[in-house]
Amino acid sequence: MSYGKHILWACTAALVTGWVLTYDGGHCPGIVTRHPCNWTCMRLTLQWPGSFCIGLNKTICKVPQTVHDWTIHGLWPMRTGHCCNCWPVFHSHLQEIEPELNQLWPSFIKGKHFFNFWKEEWIKHGTCAGCEETMGSPVLYFQAAVKLRKLFDIDSVLESSGIKTSCDVSYKYDDIHGALTPLLGNDYDLQCVKDSEGREAWIQLKIHLFRNQTLGCLKQEQEEKFNTLAWFNGPGHPCPKNTTIFYVPINYENPHEPCN
Repeated sequence: MSYGKHILWACTAALVTGWVLTYDGGHCPGIVTRHPCNWTCMRLTLQWPGSFCIGLNKTICKVPQTVHDWTIHGLWPMRTGHCCNCWPVFHSHLQEIEPELNQLWPSFIKGKHFFNFWKEEWIKHGTCAGCEETMGSPVLYFQAAVKLRKLFDIDSVLESSGIKTSCDVSYKYDDIHGALTPLLGNDYDLQCVKDSEGREAWIQLKIHLFRNQTLGCLKQEQEEKFNTLAWFNGPGHPCPKNTTIFYVPINYENPHEPCN
């Protein structure tokens, strides 16, 4: 067996058995650490394109003209630590579902090919999710995320509840919560970001799921701090309950200041 095939076999075996060989410079050197296959909860994190670029450098952020609805930020098993870089994903793996991913899971960073964004999400999170049979390959993982995004049709729910994008009209926390509760119960968190005028703009929705992709999560997972790795040091924070929240429109020409 060639060295390359040996490494691939070893990494694959590690994933199947629940162990991971740590990765260094494209190789698995043989240092064994426990793979976190015993995770219970995960989060489907959706992001609103209208406010995503707020607070980011305008030279790096762009919203594609083809994007009009809530998009996927990621599907994240919780409290897993490092996963396994040894499980690669290739563009050809995702070609069958690429049209849906382009629409529902785009990158808003200039110069970053969509596939590179998906590849990062797979390495950081998908390889941990791969412990679950229904997400046990790159294509199954991304199919699961797309299926969940379609199931949680946030855009239609908000529109039917009269919550529409605006730079002039804001909403109470309870207004948004009341619209989402029939669909999501209480298994979600709202995240906001402050714009240049100090207004609270709704940026993300984190939906708590069990490992079998049903709504719900253990209490300790729900209470996890917002500034942990789940947010990756982003600018977001829990949406305040004591002030109104803006659901800003998408501004393709000026996405970092959508209301100016």
